[in-house]
Amino acid sequence: MHSDVRQFPGDSDSDSELTTVTLHISRFDPETDAAPYVETYAVPAVPHMRIIDALNYVQEALGVDIGYRWYCGTKKCGTCAVRMNGREVLACWEAAQAEMHIEPLRHLPLIRDLAVDRAPAEAKLVSLQTWLQRTRPYGGFPEPVDAANAATLRATMDCLSCLACYSACPVLDFPDDIAFAGPAPLVHLARVALDARDDAPRLQAILDEAHVHHCVSCYQCEAVCPAHIPIVSAAIEPLKQLAYARAPEASPHARTFMDIVERRGRIEPMLLVLGTRGWRAALQRPGRTLKLMLRGKVRPLAALLRKPVAGIEAIRRTFFR
Repeated sequence: MHSDVRQFPGDSDSDSELTTVTLHISRFDPETDAAPYVETYAVPAVPHMRIIDALNYVQEALGVDIGYRWYCGTKKCGTCAVRMNGREVLACWEAAQAEMHIEPLRHLPLIRDLAVDRAPAEAKLVSLQTWLQRTRPYGGFPEPVDAANAATLRATMDCLSCLACYSACPVLDFPDDIAFAGPAPLVHLARVALDARDDAPRLQAILDEAHVHHCVSCYQCEAVCPAHIPIVSAAIEPLKQLAYARAPEASPHARTFMDIVERRGRIEPMLLVLGTRGWRAALQRPGRTLKLMLRGKVRPLAALLRKPVAGIEAIRRTFFR
């Protein structure tokens, strides 16, 4: 374990109260194990201890061969992302807790223990062509860049490619039912698609490859982002707006959303689902539809019978005329 003492954001005097850190680490070796299991280790606590320090102690001092990644140790490379107590974090930056359940990231193939195969997410970056493309000549060197456009892109440039958001995304829980690129690839796509210097035809990638409208704007990606990127508001929603502006007919989610708001003054989740996916999709999955109804996510009677909100004419004048 590293002997140096470093001060990290979020450190507090409560660190000194810890004497032992208990790690419950998810273990899995595809050559010998049928399924993941958990092993528990006790680690002596030190001031300002990070998760990576505890993992390194188990590896180096206890001699346990654990599969996990880390390179920089300073919140720069993003390779050490894991799930700690059900939340995606960077192991090199997150303070150790008295008891920690450490698991690999979700939605990616498991290689061994805490190490996952990042290839599917990285392949998506290639298929989306997430690099600047242009046919116009450079406007001089250094090239003048519009300040407003640069401000729009600034947040996306902080991405560490740690894939914490990819793991946290609930839409990716249903890969067989919903085609969705995931938050991390969309951040990289937004970085070029929203750049005024880029003139590649991005519409097909946004709609047909990224399937941007399948984002449900739950903000789970933003909640776990270690770089504090406003992923939904700075990347995904602008991509939706770009797609809708260029091809309203190809953006059923946005078109249906706007139509419902114009008619009702509020959003009706059931009408949004039906307008986007159709009655056939709802009837093909009756169990899922019933579950949504029991949870109060969709309310058929309200969707069909509820009247427009008071002041609907003012809403229409403001947003639709």
